[in-house]
Amino acid sequence: MPYFQSGSTEIEHAQGNAARKDEGMKLPSTRNWRDISILCLFGSALFYVFSRTSADPDLWGHIRFGEDLWRTGRIVREDIYSYLSGDQVWINHEWLAEAIFYAVFANAGATGLIIFKSCLSLLVIGIIYWHLRQQISVTPRKAILTVVFSLSLIPYLAIVRPQAFTFLVFLLVLIILERADRGEHRWLWFGPPLLALAVNLHGGVLASAGLFLLWLMLSLSSAAFRERSLAVIFAGSNLVIVCVAIAAIAAMALNPYGIQLPFFLLRTATIPRPEIAEWQPIALMSAEGLVYVLLLVLALTGIIFSRKERRPALITLFVCTALLPLIASRHMPLFGLTCAVLTAEHVADVWDRASPVLSVSGDHAAQSVWFTAASLVIALVVITASLPNFQCIRMDGRKTEFPVKAVALLKQSNATGNMAVHFDWGEYVLWHLGPRIKVSIDGRRETVYSERSYAENLRFTSGLGNWDRILEKPETHLAFVSKGFPVFNLMQLKPGWTRVYEDPMSGLFVRRGSPLEEEIRLTKAPDVSYMGAGSCFP
Repeated sequence: MPYFQSGSTEIEHAQGNAARKDEGMKLPSTRNWRDISILCLFGSALFYVFSRTSADPDLWGHIRFGEDLWRTGRIVREDIYSYLSGDQVWINHEWLAEAIFYAVFANAGATGLIIFKSCLSLLVIGIIYWHLRQQISVTPRKAILTVVFSLSLIPYLAIVRPQAFTFLVFLLVLIILERADRGEHRWLWFGPPLLALAVNLHGGVLASAGLFLLWLMLSLSSAAFRERSLAVIFAGSNLVIVCVAIAAIAAMALNPYGIQLPFFLLRTATIPRPEIAEWQPIALMSAEGLVYVLLLVLALTGIIFSRKERRPALITLFVCTALLPLIASRHMPLFGLTCAVLTAEHVADVWDRASPVLSVSGDHAAQSVWFTAASLVIALVVITASLPNFQCIRMDGRKTEFPVKAVALLKQSNATGNMAVHFDWGEYVLWHLGPRIKVSIDGRRETVYSERSYAENLRFTSGLGNWDRILEKPETHLAFVSKGFPVFNLMQLKPGWTRVYEDPMSGLFVRRGSPLEEEIRLTKAPDVSYMGAGSCFP
């Protein structure tokens, strides 16, 4: 009798499986379309966001320096755009990024730059989603967490900057370390080639290299502590880690400047920059600060209440990156990427416990069809609305003012000489007027200017101390200043200097009696907006 009962139970179980299989054959189709709809909605929204591109003050320089590299066929070390950069060799740590930017611009113009930047941004977001897909089963939750973790990236991906390459490399390094921490050490071999590429793209390689080497050190230290012996470091999988560490350090020297570049980047990354907003600690009551708090609370909630294993090395990496924005707000994207890779599984686990996933029933099929149709239509409308954004890199005066009319006047006058300018205007000026007119400072900062030259320029802009030291140099022929700085009023009182042009934003001064005085005064100012309202790069 037990035999027949067992047979009956197996038959009923098989029938139940068949019934569920028949039901599953209907539901996945609806579920798949719903998932595709959600991805289209979120994807189109991000596509629109990344297509909106503003001009960064350094963009003109990036394109010009990339052009010089392609034109000469070599890394340019002698600066021809500034008259105060002669006391040190130019270390262009972004040469490869600038070469890429110019190649895109030369072949496809500003539209090509926007497309390239948007594709790079979507690639970063796509990799985040791919990583979350390995850990979270519910598509809406994957999409929502992808967007939440990407909030820290959006402001920094609204402009064309080499920093975007750092975000991609940093994300890939995080994924490599997350896999290696689970015992898949073969992933570590992707690290050194990534660092070799990144060291030629942007100085942010220090963050990727630092995180990579920190994990390697923690892994080896943990092994030695467990075994109470240093000999274990050179045995088994730990030997692989040692070899990868050596390869990673060697990879940092694979650049035109050799081992000098990593030390140069380390030195310049640790000096104070009180005059640059993004190098200041994040303001917690700002919009970016609130995003930081949101991500921190979300990540800590996941780590504390998750049922999944908490890996000490990865938690250490999370803590380190969580501290970075408190040092400089420009590190916010790195913290967001770390949350996405190292804490998403914990956040998802807490979410699943707080709000269990409900299965979709057949009764909702009709609603899903309408939802899918509406979502696809909305996504198409959003993508269509994005297309005009690809026509122009906007010169947004609300973020940075560009002296369009004054520079156009100088260009039309054919004036030549050396000009004291503000930091943010340097590369805009050298693009339009250089090397005919050389600048006193530009966005390259310590890569081409000595500490003494840079300090002189800061004093000139702020009007503090011996602010006119630059003007006392006989090689300074012009001074181009913003009305937003004290130096404008000081220049009007400066003996031996006279104002030859003024608009609501800027003033142009030359030495009294200089041939430039008459030359510029006789030039008719072009009929353009003084700050380029509505203008596009370049």
